[in-house]
Amino acid sequence: MIAKIERKAMNPSYESVRKIFSVLQAELGKQNKRVFAEDVCTAKLASISSTDTVSRAITLMRDHGYSQLPVIDEGTSVGSVADKTVTAWLLKGRELLELSRMRVEEVMDPAFPQVDGKTPIDLVASLLEHYSAVLVTRRGTVKGIVTKSDLLKLV
Repeated sequence: MIAKIERKAMNPSYESVRKIFSVLQAELGKQNKRVFAEDVCTAKLASISSTDTVSRAITLMRDHGYSQLPVIDEGTSVGSVADKTVTAWLLKGRELLELSRMRVEEVMDPAFPQVDGKTPIDLVASLLEHYSAVLVTRRGTVKGIVTKSDLLKLV
C-alpha cells in the first residue's frame, strides 16, 4: 500500500493513513528503546575528599586512568578536580612540591552536574557538551558517573 501511495497510484483515506502511521510509530518505538543515565554510567566511582592533597588526587587519577575526579564530602558532591586544572596551576608558576601538598579544596573546580538514574541519555549527552562529566544519583546519593567515553558504549 505504501509503495502505491508513493507512486501516486493510490490516494488513501484518512483512516488508512492513520493506521499506517500507528504501525510505523509502534515499530519505531520498539527499535528506539529508551536508554537512561544508569544504563551507561560507570558505577565504580573513584572520588576524592576536599581535604585530601592534590598529590593524592593525581595518584588516584593515574591509578584509575581518569582525567578528572568528583570531590565528594560526606556523600555530597562539592567540586571536581581535573588533570588540566592541576596543569594550569603549574603553568601559573606554582612549584610542584608546593602544589602536591595543597588541599584539593584550594584547586578544585565547580561540581559536576547531577542527574537521576532515570534521566534519558540524550539529556545527559547534551550536558556533556558543556561539562566533562555528569554524576548519576539515586535518592540523592551519588551512584555513578557518565563521561563522554561512556557514551561510546552506545555505539
